[in-house]
Amino acid sequence: QQQNQHQHQQHHHHHLNQPPSSSCDGAEKKYERFEKWLYENQGEFSMLELRSYDDNVNNVTVKPREASSSSHGNVTEEKKEMTGMSMNINMNINTSTTSTSGSSKNSKNSNQKHGTGGGRSDIDIDTDTDMDGQPTQESEMRGVHAKVDIPPNTICVSIPKKCLITVEMGQATPIGQIILKSDLDLDAPKHIFLMIFLLYDRKIHGEQSFFKPYYDILPKTLHNIPIFWSRDELSYLEGSYLLAQIADRNEAITEDYYAICEVAPELASIATLEEFKWARMCVCSRNFGLQIDGHRTSALVPHADMLNHHRPRETKWTYDDELEAFTITTLQRIPTGAQVYDSYGQKCNHRFLLNYGFAVEDNRELDGFCPNEVPIELKVLQNDPLYDAKLEFWKRGDSDGNGSITEHHSTNISAAVAAAVDAARSQQIDPAVAMHSAMRAAVSAAASDLQNAKRANQT
Repeated sequence: QQQNQHQHQQHHHHHLNQPPSSSCDGAEKKYERFEKWLYENQGEFSMLELRSYDDNVNNVTVKPREASSSSHGNVTEEKKEMTGMSMNINMNINTSTTSTSGSSKNSKNSNQKHGTGGGRSDIDIDTDTDMDGQPTQESEMRGVHAKVDIPPNTICVSIPKKCLITVEMGQATPIGQIILKSDLDLDAPKHIFLMIFLLYDRKIHGEQSFFKPYYDILPKTLHNIPIFWSRDELSYLEGSYLLAQIADRNEAITEDYYAICEVAPELASIATLEEFKWARMCVCSRNFGLQIDGHRTSALVPHADMLNHHRPRETKWTYDDELEAFTITTLQRIPTGAQVYDSYGQKCNHRFLLNYGFAVEDNRELDGFCPNEVPIELKVLQNDPLYDAKLEFWKRGDSDGNGSITEHHSTNISAAVAAAVDAARSQQIDPAVAMHSAMRAAVSAAASDLQNAKRANQT
């Protein structure tokens, strides 16, 4: 991961497949084959070039551009519902937290931009072994740069539909069909089908696969993604809730793998658990949520997933039904030689690190807003006279039949706590004390309202 900051701009480089100089020629050839494959299939990106950087990640520098005044929408991200008596509230608080890892990855997601997904992952430090345990010596750090001066509102990338890997293609595989007919409760179904196609096609069709040139440039290992970190590397996160999220992600992927093997034992001959994890994080960090011919789907988009992350966004992307292609369009002038960026969205650092393998040191928008979140674990005391009402409220249970009271008070609580923290800071009062008091008052008021509403509904 490399970060270059200029007037609140954040640049993140993730497209690394790193080899010593002895393997550079082979690496160059596979990228040449990849671009040739796209051009032969009507792909268009002639205004751009893939550029390699110094093998030393810390020495990567990119000339900063003038800050853009444009601010374009947020991105949604998948959330896991929490059950039981311990709940987590993620609250946006305007304090900046820092989290960094040795490498970085990206991902692509959705027309809303990666809700789960969203995104890419190309920082790959392959200096030891790949997922088969074989030694690797590849080290190519790359970014996409402008070969010419590119005006605003210019389509700079066009990838035809036939070069996209979609959810439906995974569903059409024999294993995909079995999953569709089963009643499996999978963690991220759209991701699963993309993974199944990726793993199945690579294994079954191998050298004959239409997508072979694309598979060749995918990172062989994902060492910068936390679920692959060693115990020593994870120790740097001691005290962070991210450790629990990493454990949850590993557990969810493992459960999905064995659940699918139960109904489709042939998966075990297609991929090991480690390969399944690799595929999950490739998809998680690279997929785009699209609407194709009026149908919502997710897709892996070759070349488009090579763009590094930058806020505020300088390009936009979509699937164009008329062109029958995925397109990336500039939102501002991009000068010759400058790196061309995508935005993975306005996200908390835990999402960046967990899904893409990098974190933003000063994670703020141009307006100063910091999207970092602080998880707070709450437990309802058994001897609380309002125990049932509070438990029902926090678990998002039934209230007035349509959930409006719960939604209303949830918003009020978050707003009350955020306001209390801001007020405490301005008056130089301990924010923790102010937050505790505001939380108690807001929750008690909400629980009382819920009880009153229940009584009213019963009468």
